[in-house]
Amino acid sequence: MNLGSVLSAMPGAAPVPNLASAWRWSPNPMFTFTAALSTDGRHNLQVNVRGRYDEALVAALLAHARAHDDTFVGQGQPLVAVGGFHHDGTEFDTVGAATAEVHGYHANENPELSAVTYAVFPAYASEISGRENEEEAWGRFRKMLQPNKLDRTEVPFVKMRYDNTRTRSMSKGDARGFAPLATLVRELELLDGAPGSFVEWENRHGTVWRVDSTGDTLELTHDATREPVLPGQLHTVARTSVQ
Repeated sequence: MNLGSVLSAMPGAAPVPNLASAWRWSPNPMFTFTAALSTDGRHNLQVNVRGRYDEALVAALLAHARAHDDTFVGQGQPLVAVGGFHHDGTEFDTVGAATAEVHGYHANENPELSAVTYAVFPAYASEISGRENEEEAWGRFRKMLQPNKLDRTEVPFVKMRYDNTRTRSMSKGDARGFAPLATLVRELELLDGAPGSFVEWENRHGTVWRVDSTGDTLELTHDATREPVLPGQLHTVARTSVQ
């Protein structure tokens, strides 16, 4: 397959200004797809955008991904964070890259193209651990990160489990599962006055935090240390712990 010929032949495809071997096309008014060849010319780096399109941002994402594609192309990791990104006017500090098993781009119309395509998207350092298995990467990419939105907000990596004796709410099983930061904050706030309850969570570094309610106090466990924590401090603890 001549990848450049395939991409440039997409209906309505046009070259991307100031980015070599890259093309942009819109399958419908809602979506804009932009693809660039990898350094070796054998892989497709593709940004899919829904809604507002920012040509300069997309070109910057692809340029950064291509400059560092040796960190993810052929490495076998389903979801990768490429750090060091900066673009004026945005807070994104990372470029995300996902494999075909995760993104599904072109899977139905051109499986051969899909197999060599990496989804590239704007990201934040807090969102990707690089240790996600395929199932976890699929869930994060398709259900949580909104990778096709250029104006999306940060969705930090949070895996948690909890049990609240007062609300009778609890997570399923003993394993920590992915959750929005807002869920972590809410469950932490509900610990006050709920003796025997706990919230345990993990960030992208694999560091585990836990808060237990003893009835009279809340106790924070982190890095093998255990110390009292005030209810009013929990929001800050949650936010800083997932960076």
